Amino acid sequence: MSWKVVLAGVCVSLIFGFSFLFTKNALDYVKPLTFLSYRFFVASLFFLFLLLSRAIRLGKKPYWKLWKLIVFQPILYFLFETIGLQRINASEAGMIVALIPILVNVLAIFLLKEKGDRYHYVLLLSSFIGSVLIVGFNLTKEALLGKVSMLIAMVSAALYTILARKLSREFEPHEISFSMMISGFVFFTIVSKLSGEFRLVLNVHTISAALYLGVLSSAVAFFLHTYMVKQAPSILVSLFSNLTTVVACLAGVLFRNERLGLQQILGVVIVLVSLLVMAYRNREKKVDAMQEDAEKTLEEDINSAIHVALLRKDLLLTPHAYERMIERNVSFEELKELLESKSSRAFMQKNGRIKISNGSIEAVLQPSGKVLYLVTVMRKRREWL
Repeated sequence: MSWKVVLAGVCVSLIFGFSFLFTKNALDYVKPLTFLSYRFFVASLFFLFLLLSRAIRLGKKPYWKLWKLIVFQPILYFLFETIGLQRINASEAGMIVALIPILVNVLAIFLLKEKGDRYHYVLLLSSFIGSVLIVGFNLTKEALLGKVSMLIAMVSAALYTILARKLSREFEPHEISFSMMISGFVFFTIVSKLSGEFRLVLNVHTISAALYLGVLSSAVAFFLHTYMVKQAPSILVSLFSNLTTVVACLAGVLFRNERLGLQQILGVVIVLVSLLVMAYRNREKKVDAMQEDAEKTLEEDINSAIHVALLRKDLLLTPHAYERMIERNVSFEELKELLESKSSRAFMQKNGRIKISNGSIEAVLQPSGKVLYLVTVMRKRREWL
């Protein structure tokens, strides 16, 4: 992952980690559905301000395609997360967040047809054991309902991560985030009104929580999260929830005097170690796969090379270009899409080389007879804006 993705991940984890604390404080004074209406009202106002000030722009796109994403998050995720936070403390909720990468791994097997080796499944099993320790064996009716609600929220978050990865190819981060915030406000306001629990509660706890969660957690963090899933694989993005777990636990202990049991701490350690090993192995396998693909590309007949539709020529990789692809986390699929798409644009440089860009990544090609050589490839900086 690039340093921008890592920076975005750290910011998202810090914001989400403290969100449990602010939500818990607000729920001491207001009902869950009412507070969710407050939260998404503030978030919607923030996005409308950005839209009116032209800081962001919405393209003419089929936004109806986002309905599945919106069902899982914000609707199901925040509904069950808030119900859960009413019944368990912020530290416990933060630890349950560590389950998201495990769920993403499991769901990827069925939804994305991704399969791992036996070591991958051993790590998943150890993560599951750690998760059991985190959730604990406190099975009173109130605690059980809270933990089950948080688990449902985590499943929704995992499905959201997978769907967002697909939809981010068609929609920009702010377009997805804006749709989520408006939908969340409309849904939770209507439901809280129909349930008869909606009322205005204006005090320092509800106002500060609504501002923090509405602007930072719902708007800024979701924009950064959507940016992350557009730039990196879902499983790597989901690993940042581990940092969220640490922040949430510390916030609960420091600001709400919550206590953590040795059993739960052990569970967190097991989950974090398992997922870090899993991330390292995924990285190694990705590098090995890229090396194998590069060797095949360099060794195979020229007719099997990537075809540059824009220039009507075939492309071969140089070792330098292959190293840059690994360094900048550009996959062969992304490169192939860039070179085969007729919507990409080509520019002739003064040195005779050709630069091709599609707005997300750009590549520099060197003409040589009937073929082209890939000199280097990079992600465009303006994609961060």
